[in-house]
Amino acid sequence: MYRIGIVGPKPSIERTMRAVEGQDLEAHFELYPYEHARETGEIITRNREKVHGWVFTGPIPYLTAQDVLHEKEHAIYCPPTGASLYKAMLQAIYTLDNPVKEISIDMTGNESWGLMDSLEELNVSDEQLRKYVFSTDYDVEDMIQFHVRHWEERRTKAAITCLYAVYEGLLQRGVPVFKIDSTKLETVQAVRMLIEQIRSSAFKDSQIGVLMVEIEGWHAVGEQSTERYQLQHMELKIKGILLRHCEQIDGSLHQDGTGRYLMYGSRGGMARNMESLHTALHQLELDTDLLSFAGIGFGETAFDAERHARKAIQYAKDDEAGRVIVYETDGTIVEAAGEDQELSYEMYSSDAELLEQLNKAGVSIRTFQKLKAYIRRMGREEFTASELASGLSMTIRHVQRILGSLTAFSLAEITGNELNTRRGRPSNRYRLLR
Repeated sequence: MYRIGIVGPKPSIERTMRAVEGQDLEAHFELYPYEHARETGEIITRNREKVHGWVFTGPIPYLTAQDVLHEKEHAIYCPPTGASLYKAMLQAIYTLDNPVKEISIDMTGNESWGLMDSLEELNVSDEQLRKYVFSTDYDVEDMIQFHVRHWEERRTKAAITCLYAVYEGLLQRGVPVFKIDSTKLETVQAVRMLIEQIRSSAFKDSQIGVLMVEIEGWHAVGEQSTERYQLQHMELKIKGILLRHCEQIDGSLHQDGTGRYLMYGSRGGMARNMESLHTALHQLELDTDLLSFAGIGFGETAFDAERHARKAIQYAKDDEAGRVIVYETDGTIVEAAGEDQELSYEMYSSDAELLEQLNKAGVSIRTFQKLKAYIRRMGREEFTASELASGLSMTIRHVQRILGSLTAFSLAEITGNELNTRRGRPSNRYRLLR
């Protein structure tokens, strides 16, 4: 059974618990109420080892938590939706026994566009609406005064708020106020989604991983060596370096021929210890004065994972790919895995026309997908050959040949040129068309 932590004001947590009561969620809930959202970070830091994931009762605790949540932690919240807003509006109409359009409303900046769209659908004009947009560093008293001022000046008939502290403050001052709360269905769906994320992650984490390490040229070293014991001492040193990494991933180490080693373990163990792998490869290169490469394959079975690892090691030995390559279960390639310049792309395409054009151009689908992935990471459509060459560790001439072929078969186009220096030919700027 999964343990889920619920973080938010006490009334919001109670409402969430009422929503999930009686639902078959296969989860145990740990409750973490706070007086102010700034307590969220401390709650997570102190209790993250006790739970599998977090449910935040609103956008404010969720946004506040982003500073302390780890990349792999599972967290979700119920964003304010049109249904939540309409529920508050209906409560206002029922309570005040009068159609209400002159309202003041507060909302977080990241949710304002959705709520404003919902208000437009109700034909609430800008003249009838008083809006307060806030972020994680909000001031409750300032928000209360905003609503009170407009109500006392008779510009509004009611206030709608996202925060319990504001709701309670306005009630005490006699202002008609209604709270935006997610519906029971939305709450249950959000919790179900979180549990599915946790379950999927646990399954993925337990997938089999195979790591293949190859020391390039070690076979030749063995043939040329005249000192038999010196070579054996070096092989023991290599195994010692790899065994230390094997301990980190809780795996098993096997030799796969001269200068090639296999480690079997779990996907989670390998993914969490990329830094240890890079350290091991660096140490191997220092001790042997030879290049070392690693290919990691994941799969549902050991056979699939090893097959993927063997493909990955071949790509790793490509001068342009980076020395650590991951081959995912779906065929996705991750180059320079665990490094700042990590790049992932798919190795396939179901677009028959694209494949035919690439075949005519003499460009592999892998190269094309790799270019697309890097251009996407650059964050712009247009680029030069030198920019791609620098980012992908290719020669400019090689990139120019690729772009020339893509342009010839209408897979790319020249959009202009730029002069990099006072002398020399200008560089063409390109854009991919597929």
